[in-house]
Amino acid sequence: MTPEAPTDGSLQPSKAFAAVDAETRALLPPQDLALLFRLEKDFAFSFQQLRLFARWSLDCAAWGEPALRLGAESGIAASLLSQGQPRQKGERLFQALQAAYDALASKAKTYPAESPKETLPSHKFVEKELKGRIFRLCPAASEKAVCCNLKVLNIVDNCAMACSYCVLQNHYDEAVIAVPTNLKAKLAEVQLVPEKRYRIGTGEYSDSLLWGNKNDILRDLCDFALANPNAILELKTKSANIGWILENDIPANVCCTWSLNPQIIISNEEHKTASLDRRLDAARAVADKGVKVGFHFHPMFYFDGWEAEYQALIARVIATFRPEEVLWVSLGCITLLKGFAQDFRLKFRHSKLLQMETEITQDGKITYAFHVREKLYRNALQALEPWKGSVFQYLCMEHKPMWDAVMGFAYPNMAVFDDAFNDSAFAKLRSSPVA
Repeated sequence: MTPEAPTDGSLQPSKAFAAVDAETRALLPPQDLALLFRLEKDFAFSFQQLRLFARWSLDCAAWGEPALRLGAESGIAASLLSQGQPRQKGERLFQALQAAYDALASKAKTYPAESPKETLPSHKFVEKELKGRIFRLCPAASEKAVCCNLKVLNIVDNCAMACSYCVLQNHYDEAVIAVPTNLKAKLAEVQLVPEKRYRIGTGEYSDSLLWGNKNDILRDLCDFALANPNAILELKTKSANIGWILENDIPANVCCTWSLNPQIIISNEEHKTASLDRRLDAARAVADKGVKVGFHFHPMFYFDGWEAEYQALIARVIATFRPEEVLWVSLGCITLLKGFAQDFRLKFRHSKLLQMETEITQDGKITYAFHVREKLYRNALQALEPWKGSVFQYLCMEHKPMWDAVMGFAYPNMAVFDDAFNDSAFAKLRSSPVA
């Protein structure tokens, strides 16, 4: 049970009680909750220090790491706890606890062979009328990053998949999937410039294939692609729901792409998605039909065994697909919005997502430290070497210093990147008849 709010001699509410919301207090292990109040009483922890300790405790429990305790057995020297006034002892103790937490966060995650089961909501469908503009620049685009000028169509709201890192965990509160009733009419409003080339995705607010052709979504999108041969329409997915694709004629400028991770990451962080085997089998079946495919190794994770796992995954993809079947391959790492963490902590009680050495990007997002991302990319690019020059490869949501470090160059602006991307993709499309 959560203790009542302690009071001091003046009957003022405890800072520890005020610093930590009721949901967090209910999730804290009893020993951590007791220690939280002791940190205020005996070591004069500030409001912010108490709040941070509560977050660290939740993280350690989620990661399966040892709890942050006092005493020599946890690396907290007895001298820190016995010398000086409470506030002086508290400052030294806080620094020691932070160092212990940072050390746990920066090491490679260790995932269990059998993943714990999260308690996740079921979803229901509702219908909606699309209003306003549905066609816009990719929301991840930033003038401070090296961006590819991808455009997106906002169609379905929410996703039944529950990937721990997904921004939709913050964007939608209810377990409701909103499917449009007027997509065909809204697509007719999208006027593309005939002389320009476009790459268009549909996955900003949901998976592209998970719903199949519900409410004629895929039929309307294919009709749109057929009417706009200067555009490549990308159906990006973590599902294996390809029945409609296999059973219907698909325009040559429609491609299906899969986000891929080692199965241990899929099992632990990509809940309710198709397994790696099912994703690759689905991609193989689509390619056999003559539809171009692509792969996104994104977001990549830093975990125990990551080098061998990503090399084996990429080797499997290269062995399964011919370069002429694949339009592009992207690499990217976890990128989180600053407001993501606390809601995430309360929802995913067994995730190791936040066990990461972080930095803040130039556009204010949270990601792996530069040296961690660099190692992940170099390892993947080495594995992708057999496709160098035959399959377009790029970094997603990365900045110029990273491009220079691992690619050896960086596109100077979005227009140049867009042209290089389109030159490669459209050349491959021209070599393929309509399926």
